[in-house]
Amino acid sequence: MRLRTRLRAHSALWAAPLAVALTLLVHHTVSAEPAAASYGYAPTLVAGPLSPMYAFAYALTAALGAWEGNRLSRVPVWRLTPNRSRPRIALDGLWPAVLLGWLMLTLPVLIALVQQGVAPTAASLRPLAVGLLVCAAYAVIGFAVGLRLPDVIAAPVLAVVVFLLVATAVALQVNWWRHLVGRYPYIPEFGEVAGWSSMAAHALPTCAFALAIALLWLPVRRLPPRLGPALRVGLVAAVAAAGLGGAYALVKDWGADPPVAHVDIPVRCAGQDPRVCMPEVTADALPDVRAQVVGTLGKLDRAGVDHGATAVHDSLGRGDGTKVSGSRWELPLTDAERRGDLGYQVVRAAVRFPCAEPDPMSRRLALGWAADRADQSESFARVLAEDPHLDSARREEVAGSLGTVLGQSAEDQKRWYRTTLTQACTVGGGDR
Repeated sequence: MRLRTRLRAHSALWAAPLAVALTLLVHHTVSAEPAAASYGYAPTLVAGPLSPMYAFAYALTAALGAWEGNRLSRVPVWRLTPNRSRPRIALDGLWPAVLLGWLMLTLPVLIALVQQGVAPTAASLRPLAVGLLVCAAYAVIGFAVGLRLPDVIAAPVLAVVVFLLVATAVALQVNWWRHLVGRYPYIPEFGEVAGWSSMAAHALPTCAFALAIALLWLPVRRLPPRLGPALRVGLVAAVAAAGLGGAYALVKDWGADPPVAHVDIPVRCAGQDPRVCMPEVTADALPDVRAQVVGTLGKLDRAGVDHGATAVHDSLGRGDGTKVSGSRWELPLTDAERRGDLGYQVVRAAVRFPCAEPDPMSRRLALGWAADRADQSESFARVLAEDPHLDSARREEVAGSLGTVLGQSAEDQKRWYRTTLTQACTVGGGDR
């Protein structure tokens, strides 16, 4: 059959407009905002748009596979052709459905990459590659079901079952199950990529089941006539069990999120003492960021805050938090610069106590005083207003105590600050 004739007769042709419209709608309503906040990081731009599309693509591919399987079962070509030709016949009937499913997975990824002007990396495409593989497996499963059941029953039922199976996995409290359905449940953050073990876990069960169910209609020759059916059923069960069991062995100890691999992020640095470094993708802001860091540290120096910072690195891609290790700091430079509280983040890192759990009230007072000395009072006030442990009376108490300290001489304020750091570790823990 000619290609054009085959496509005109295939169910994928009439399903294509609905599939494309649904893909664009889901991408626009669900994936557009996360893509814009990705820092141009390819693994995020691939995994984010993919996440809501897995269930739709798998369900449609399985339904079309069932429809084509039943259509072929009603014509002589499937029953009369020699068995060795069945794989070719199935391939001819399934590839348009598989391509449509692949389009539903690939289109939102392509849109996100083009919109952000980012080229994909090999590691970033791992979730997409697994999705394409699982999509083909669902087409085989649907085809096998369609060979046995009427298309008007098999196609809609299979579409609903597959959609619910995949879409609801992330909502269940059974952690291992979410890692087996072919829907990668995690969007890598900056510096992370999907791990190979997670990719294998998602591909194994569905692909093994597709291979097992295909053995029911693929030719298996040279089997004893009486033992043939029993051996075939045993082989089918063994293949399916091996796939599911192997995948479960990989994920049984995982939490809600799968393990990820980390990659080295290119950085750009500027200046000395402190040397400030940011990821290359956000380093356009490096001159302004370093100026703010140096300016804030200078004010803290003059106020008597001993910080000792010689290197300040962006924590983007390293956990995106604050980590102070001697003279080397990791601060959320990119995020803080975009939020407008970079100076306050520097203050938080500079105010260090001689213990791991200082008294909360003493800590607030020390931070508030240092923030005032570094012209970061507004940022501190916002943090204080959002503190869930403080009511209005306690906030007024903090403000009053700070006002008293700030009314003292510069030398008295320095002595107060040093004393507060020490006393914060002797007062005791707990919020007070």
